[in-house]
Amino acid sequence: MLAFLRRHWRLCWNLRTRLLAITLAPLVALCLSLLWFSYQSRQDEVRAELAERGTLLARVLADSSEYAVISGQYNELRRSVRGVLQTDPAIREVALFDARRRELVRLRGRATGAPEGRYYEAAVLKRLVWLNMRAPDGRVVFGAANGTQRPAFETVGYVQVRMTPDAMLARQAARFRLELLAAALGLVLCGALAWRLSEGFDTSLQASMQALRDADAEKRRLLRRLNTAVEHERQSIALEIHDELNASLIAVRLESQRIASLAGQAAPAEVAQEIARRATSVTQLALGLYNNGRALVRRLRPEVLDMLGLRGAVEEMVRQVGDSQPDCRFDCRIEGDMAGVEPELAISAYRIIQEALSNIVKHAGARHASVALARHGDALDIEVCDDGVGLPGVRTDGIGIAGMRERVHAVSGSFSIGSGGEDGGGTCIAIRLPLG
Repeated sequence: MLAFLRRHWRLCWNLRTRLLAITLAPLVALCLSLLWFSYQSRQDEVRAELAERGTLLARVLADSSEYAVISGQYNELRRSVRGVLQTDPAIREVALFDARRRELVRLRGRATGAPEGRYYEAAVLKRLVWLNMRAPDGRVVFGAANGTQRPAFETVGYVQVRMTPDAMLARQAARFRLELLAAALGLVLCGALAWRLSEGFDTSLQASMQALRDADAEKRRLLRRLNTAVEHERQSIALEIHDELNASLIAVRLESQRIASLAGQAAPAEVAQEIARRATSVTQLALGLYNNGRALVRRLRPEVLDMLGLRGAVEEMVRQVGDSQPDCRFDCRIEGDMAGVEPELAISAYRIIQEALSNIVKHAGARHASVALARHGDALDIEVCDDGVGLPGVRTDGIGIAGMRERVHAVSGSFSIGSGGEDGGGTCIAIRLPLG
């Protein structure tokens, strides 16, 4: 249910509707809480009033029933009780019992609702008057001897009253409906006012968000142009090194080899040997500079990417890194067709994996690392994981991580970095690059 509401919130509600929902939801909740409190308060008031009226009515009827119970004449009592029942619709039933709780009179009122579960009872009391009569010799012949107190009242019956709350609840319900109508009108007015006030705010906020989106899109375009310009500049530098520097180093090596061959014909022999040794040293230096130049060319412009494609270039890069790091085992898994990946995106993916492997070699201290590259539909997924020292407690992204983020951001991709295993060790970088 929560997932449905969250998806509906994102897809179906515009910004103005969301603002109104955020504004009005607390107000509606507060209003409903107050209405519920008012309803419960009115229920409590009805119960309290019924208890007060029922107790008072039972006491009054008990006081007025003394003569009827003593004399056994109930007609006058019935008439008076019927009058009370006609005037008060909250009285459901009145019953009169004698001292042994035998029913003497039972009258029902005009109330039609369900009665309360309890009844209100009062005792019918008979007032007693005691006289002491004495003989001439001072003996008590009638009354209380030795000053003993006789009871002043005697219970001769009971009156029970049952009440029904329907009539009182109906009156309270009418008042509650008025309160509900007033609250609904207030909410409607507040909603209309909030809708009117949110119009200008929504317009300005939409304009600001559109400006931010435009700025973000422009930033992405600039990053793509920058990366393209950097790659072109690297390619130009690589060509210069390949065509000029490496060619010159080849010429130096050939000349030094020629000098070494001519040194054998020179005299004396000691000088010839020294010339040959020096020429061989120059040859070795030129060869070393040539190999360094070729490595620099491959780093500046991965020509293997042009020759082998993205799949072959990544496999070759992982193999070379694995050969240079015998203490760490590198695995490579590639899925999907990589032939249709655009050159710019292929270079970005290659550079990202290159930087991730460089970080593993420099900082991870790992024993095992894996590279996964897969094409799923219209996206290219990259995952580079290791079992090394993992992320620091307070992480600050270095230049390499920041560069990867910028490359991913430039093509509107997603980037996440976290722990590589369930125990929190190692590091795992997950990247998704859209192909479209």
